[in-house]
Amino acid sequence: MPTIEGIVFIPTALYFFVFYPHLLFPLLVISTAFQGSSVVSSGSLGIQPYYVVAILFVVRFLCCNVRSWGNLLRQHLFVRLWLLFAIVAVIAAATLPFLFHGLPVFGPEQTIDDNFISPTSLHFQFTNVVQSAFLVLNVLVVIAAAKEGLHVPVAHKAFKWLSYIVVSVVLLQVLFFRFDLPFPQKLLVNNPGYSLAQMNASQVRPAGSFTEPSMAGAVLAAVLAAFLWKYFEGKSGIARCLLPAAACLLVASSSSLLAACIAIGILVLTHPVVRLPWFIKITMLKRLSVFFVLLLGLALLMFIPSLRAILLAQTLEKSASSSALVRFGADAFAFQIVLQTYGLGVGLGSNRPSSLVASLLSQVGIVGLVLFIAACVCTLRGLPKEHRWIGLAGLTLLLAMGFGEPDLSFPALWIMVALAAQSKASERQKAPTAPRQLPEANSMSPLPSAPS
Repeated sequence: MPTIEGIVFIPTALYFFVFYPHLLFPLLVISTAFQGSSVVSSGSLGIQPYYVVAILFVVRFLCCNVRSWGNLLRQHLFVRLWLLFAIVAVIAAATLPFLFHGLPVFGPEQTIDDNFISPTSLHFQFTNVVQSAFLVLNVLVVIAAAKEGLHVPVAHKAFKWLSYIVVSVVLLQVLFFRFDLPFPQKLLVNNPGYSLAQMNASQVRPAGSFTEPSMAGAVLAAVLAAFLWKYFEGKSGIARCLLPAAACLLVASSSSLLAACIAIGILVLTHPVVRLPWFIKITMLKRLSVFFVLLLGLALLMFIPSLRAILLAQTLEKSASSSALVRFGADAFAFQIVLQTYGLGVGLGSNRPSSLVASLLSQVGIVGLVLFIAACVCTLRGLPKEHRWIGLAGLTLLLAMGFGEPDLSFPALWIMVALAAQSKASERQKAPTAPRQLPEANSMSPLPSAPS
């Protein structure tokens, strides 16, 4: 039977599909906030709202833009790179499990801890098909977004709503737990296809509407990077950054905090106070001063005993814990697989390490990893100046996933790439090829000048 998310998203997506197709992509952006949800509740079957909307979005694109495929391929290098990456990954998923049959791997049907004790033997399985289908669908989402260049403002408003939903759910979850109130977790995190993290006395890190705190932390780090970029550019105030920063600290994901710190370093380096020769940007100096005061205020939160205990347990102390050793061991095992398969990998959906880099290397091999990086760089770079927050947010999300989140089908990753693709398309549509101008009358032209 349908869940609350199914009752909301399925009729809305169908209505937009028929009457307002330009709103399907904004709805897809908002659906990313409900990664731990399912639109149906039936045994072990779980379908995220994102994939329901994504299917309709892609079907609408394929039905109405058949003739534009050639133009997209010619105009955008990132489209060709993503298609090539998808082709390589699908071929790897279909052939490599047979080629390296019986090789020990960390099977996706088991947890990392269980795999660490007893790895499974490589064989072709249903997850190879599912992950390949997810990848093809997500690549088509990116390509379809490149045709939505005229509707950028609506998509960016949807990203704001996505940010507010993620931050609000995390903060509400913490408040409910703080005052010993029952949080309606099953309404937001009800996907039976995932091992769901519940906030309790032994698990004090909130996961919000996501299945794991690391996923929530990755999205919050990307949101914080986007809001900070707008602050440094003078497009919004520092107050908008406070709640995402607090939520990011409460989730206490070490990979996400490290990615957020790198994003902050990039912002500080790309917004210098001094411009040679000896010119001080007073406005930027004020913004940086306010920003560092905010950092000092966040540092003072470490004096709260409960928060200090959570942060230390999930960052410094966790690096020496058995959990960290298991995850480092999973990545080391993935690198060993790369060597055993001569750099080819074992196929998409066949291995489950702890980070995105190890996941890509062990599944699609060196060639697949290079194509993925090239496609990401080509998509996230060269954005219009007013949209560069997308590039920074996307980079922050990729860094957080590269350090501690292996799921290539994570919807937030593809939404950031799709937003960048839409932004590039909008720049091209706003500035089409200029028409050829006739020479002026007083120029060196064979045309006669008009009589005076």
